[in-house]
Amino acid sequence: MKYNRIAIVGVGLIGGSFALSARRGRLANHITGWDREDVLAKGVSSGILDGVEDSFPSGRVSEADLVYLAAPVGQIISFLRDHSRQLKPGSIVTDAGSTKREVCRAARDHIPGDVHFVGGHPMAGSHNSGIEFATEDLFEGAAYAIVPIDGGDSAAPASSGSNAAAEQVAQIVRALGGRPLFLTADEHDAAVALLSHTPQLLATALAAVASQSRNPAIGLAGPGFYETIRLAASRWRVWEDICRTNRDEIASALDLLEKVIDEMRRELINGDLASLGRKFDEANEFTERLQTREESVKG
Repeated sequence: MKYNRIAIVGVGLIGGSFALSARRGRLANHITGWDREDVLAKGVSSGILDGVEDSFPSGRVSEADLVYLAAPVGQIISFLRDHSRQLKPGSIVTDAGSTKREVCRAARDHIPGDVHFVGGHPMAGSHNSGIEFATEDLFEGAAYAIVPIDGGDSAAPASSGSNAAAEQVAQIVRALGGRPLFLTADEHDAAVALLSHTPQLLATALAAVASQSRNPAIGLAGPGFYETIRLAASRWRVWEDICRTNRDEIASALDLLEKVIDEMRRELINGDLASLGRKFDEANEFTERLQTREESVKG
């Protein structure tokens, strides 16, 4: 499997890492990018990109056989709305957006019938952003959601063309070292609300509370605290679109978490340490199962 030309829209951490990993796997003869001029200059000078993808800003039809959208969710949706007619007939378009329902809806509304769109989301990344943090092994061992557009908001069966494109994207993910997981947009957005978006809000909340503390002993913060608030370094410009497009699922996950935190508060006040201890035991068991599964996958 090799493409003559891959175009990457948004050449930051994810887009840059995709380019490096695709180059390592020899997935393309030519890799271009579209982003700010300074980002593209870094990409070309560092060898991450072969050149600039100038078709979309100029209004021409792109020559890319595969288009990888690695911009923030709002920009992905805008691209699908404004540039879908510039996609090469027969090409495959996939994205790396952190939410899928709105992206898939925009793709269904705007992508021409002779272009194949497959939603995607790599569960890999960092609180750092920018092309300078791109690495060729970012996707190694990482779960990677594949969301066929025909299954967009429901479990509706996908067409044969959509199935073929989705399987091709899954092959790309495997070539990058990732683990493809086929989901509907609904399944994806509910899962990441709990596994990714809520942890971000929790880290942000804890950092906000600590920043407002007037206790001089705040300097006692150690590795455990820093590890817990690591995500709080993530920028709002990335998370604004995520919160806007997945607010219902995030709110539901926060409701569930609030219920458990309220139970823990009452157990502490009432001295019911046995019940609190059982929560620790359940959490320990769950964490150990996840760690064992992760080790077996990487092993």
